[in-house]
Amino acid sequence: MKKISLDLTAQMEQKLKSKDISGVQAYFMVYILRHHPEGTYLTELSHEIGLSKSTLSALIKKLKEKNYICLQENPKDGRRKKVVPTAKLKKKGDKLMEKASQMESEICSVLNQQEKMQLWDLEQRLLAQLNKMEQTKTKNDGRFMYREKNFTTAETI
Repeated sequence: MKKISLDLTAQMEQKLKSKDISGVQAYFMVYILRHHPEGTYLTELSHEIGLSKSTLSALIKKLKEKNYICLQENPKDGRRKKVVPTAKLKKKGDKLMEKASQMESEICSVLNQQEKMQLWDLEQRLLAQLNKMEQTKTKNDGRFMYREKNFTTAETI
């Protein structure tokens, strides 16, 4: 898995980097376009991709400065921020998505069978976790509850 991570990082920089964004920033924007084209809340995004809110906030701040991402406050709770792709990102989105797909295909083409199985297993575990979170989400008096093994957090919408 370490080899996959190193290959992916190097490929992102080589294939997706442009004059104003790094490869990692571009891949994050591809993720947003693929999974949350209408936006998602910072807290949910943090849980989903496994980054701390502070790390994610730093990444988003840089993309916000470049007008690729904007943050919308929830009118009922100013502490909740929704990460939303801007028109600039949506305009550039098809090209970014195409480059990312090509990069992903190239990386997968050089992996051996064991590495492909490890990557597939990791993807399945991530999808299962997301599915579990979605299934355990319940609406209760305007609040969504996310229940995981040893803790429960509540987020006001």
